[in-house]
Amino acid sequence: MRRFLVCLALGGILDAQAPLHIAAVERRGPPPYEATDRIYCLDGGRDRGLRVGDRLLVKRIGDIRACGHFWVTEVRANQAEARYEPTDSTYPMKGDLAILEVLKWLPDPGRLNPEPLPVPPPLKATPKAPPREGVLFFLPQQAALSLAGVKKLEVWVEEWGRAGQWGILVPTAKALKPALQKQRAESLEAALRALGIEHVKLETDPRTTESKYDPTWVRHWD
Repeated sequence: MRRFLVCLALGGILDAQAPLHIAAVERRGPPPYEATDRIYCLDGGRDRGLRVGDRLLVKRIGDIRACGHFWVTEVRANQAEARYEPTDSTYPMKGDLAILEVLKWLPDPGRLNPEPLPVPPPLKATPKAPPREGVLFFLPQQAALSLAGVKKLEVWVEEWGRAGQWGILVPTAKALKPALQKQRAESLEAALRALGIEHVKLETDPRTTESKYDPTWVRHWD
């Protein structure tokens, strides 16, 4: 009986840790497309134990080092969608691997005791899912939102819904004047209000992205 329980647990762990593959890479929203606009489709969903908010390591086949992380944003029966967070200039492609970062524990055979059955621990609270994000780029020293930027906002509001919490993340990494950053935030707030978003949370963070233009992120929590 003990041997059976060990084999059963080990089989579940190995199945849960089997890597997923990138089945497709999609670009959504109006052009110009940015790398952060890409959605990565994985060949496994609830049937592989994935949940919204899970974090996965991204690797090339045969490469030991991870090139970034996936954040799972949508889960279906046998497929999931994720957004990519790079750690270098490499971006994943179809066929690359995605591996759950948190490994499950392996039970100690010496502690298994079928009589009596152990009482399961209370369920932990599900961590809050990361926000949906979209990045907009401003021309140097400009605070006005371009027509392409307005169209992107319209698409995000329709896809994400007007409910929930909306936010604007203004980066502080580049040497920009505070007055210009404030004007850009106000420009985005006004555009969101015009689309029916009443309350917008303003955040600052030393965040960067590879572009010759200045980025500002729009975020949404359900």
